[in-house]
Order: sequence, then structure tokens, then C-alpha cells
Amino acid sequence: MLDAYKELVPVLYGENGIKIHNFSFGPHDMCFHAHWHERLELLFMLSGTLEAYLDDEHVTALPGQTVIIMPHMIHCGFSGDRGASYIMIAFDVENFCNHTIASDKYLMPVFQQKTRFCHVTDHPKITEHIRELASHAATDGEFHPLCTIGKIYEIIGLLCQHCSIGSGQIHKPDERFGMVLTYINSHYTEDISARDISQKFGYEETYFCRRFKEATGITTMRYIRILRLELAQKLLRDGREDIRTISWRCGFSDISYFSNCFKRHLGVTPTEFRNAALG
Repeated sequence: MLDAYKELVPVLYGENGIKIHNFSFGPHDMCFHAHWHERLELLFMLSGTLEAYLDDEHVTALPGQTVIIMPHMIHCGFSGDRGASYIMIAFDVENFCNHTIASDKYLMPVFQQKTRFCHVTDHPKITEHIRELASHAATDGEFHPLCTIGKIYEIIGLLCQHCSIGSGQIHKPDERFGMVLTYINSHYTEDISARDISQKFGYEETYFCRRFKEATGITTMRYIRILRLELAQKLLRDGREDIRTISWRCGFSDISYFSNCFKRHLGVTPTEFRNAALG
């Protein structure tokens, strides 16, 4: 597997082995960088749209739909014109495997990447159970943890029943390309370009640029620019450095270009963002 893409931040599950969280993003935000993990994730759309890239496939998720992110699936996502709001339900499938025949037949193939589900579903029963599971999380202490665990089994059963699209190992990009993301994530504040990166990893530039966009949904330089602007937001919220210094630290050699990129991405200038963040 491509360790370059692997999510390294540990997930803290509750006593029921499930993590449920609500996320909201403004227009054209990067909701999650390209990465993979061993858990299964369900993203239930509440409003807006989510442009998700799952392995090399692109899907657009609308309100009422659920994005299914399989274990070990490389995924990257962006909010649409009106932003995106969704409920994330995450759990490690292996933790729900037991010694029953049903578990061996249906759960283990999901964990072992031998069963695949469709990328997006709006099946009413799945939607109903996801909403019920979210209500369990919203009313802390009202539902017994075993009842919540039971909902996960019901959801997995419905996925197997209505969303299965066959078996076979999920496609993964080649390992050499996988190292690219680690390099970018470590050097995005430096003066690097798509040409520099393609040459460093032995790719023809045109092929590399096409391949990168297939994997992430955006161009190499836009990906780098988004990483830089996310760092800029963190530094602006901190409030300890002036904007020129922040521009330089984030990889922008020209403060005017930094300000223009920031406003195009977030709709406000760095100064306006800082003033709002610091009250």
C-alpha cells in the first residue's frame, strides 16, 4: 500500500468503536487532502455539493446522498459552489468482525478489500439508518452503545444488499507516484513547480500533470497553492506574525500575489480574515 498517502493522525473512537462528526465548508474549499486509511467512511450530505475523487474516479454528491469511502481507498474532496455540509461516520470494519458465518462471508471481504461498494448511494433505508445513527450521537447517553453498534451492522448489511458492485482488489496508483504526495506535503512552502516534481520523480511532465489531476481532481500547482493558503489561515488566526512574513513562510514570494490568491480562494483579504478571526 502507498504509505505516502496514508493518514497518520490516529482516530479516537468512542466506546462503541464509531466516530461521528459534522463538517461544514465554504465554496470551493478542500474538504480533505488525498489520503487513505484502514477504516470505512460514510459521508452523508446535508447541503451543498461535494466533488470527491475516489481512487481515480470523480463523483459529485448532492444533499441526501452518501459517499462511501472503502478501506485503503485514496480519496480527496472539494466543496462545490455553495459549499458542503455533511455528517461523517467512520469505523474500522475489522473491529466489527466476529466468528459468525455472516461475518466471514460479508464483513471480512470488506476489510480485505475483496468487496466493493458503489461510490454514492441515496437508498432510502441507508439514509434512514444513517440519520438514526447521527441522532444517537447527538443525544449523548440516551442510547446504549450496543444499540449504536447494532445500527452499524444494519448499515453494513444494507450496503452489502444494495450497493455491492462485485469483488476484486481496489486499484491503487503505482508506488513511485505515491511518493509524490509525501514530497509535496513536505516541501509545498518551497519554490517548486510541476516541472521540478516531474523531473525529480522521473516522469514526463505532461503525463505527470495529467496523472496528478486524475488522482486528486486538481492541478499540481493548485494543490500546492491550497496547502499554502491553508497554512496561511492557521498563521493568520495565530496573530503573532505580520502578513508579509506569513506570505513568505507559506511560499509566496510576492505579497500582492498572496493577497490576490487568498481573496480568490476565501472571498476576503488576509487582513479581513485576520480581523474577523481575532475579533
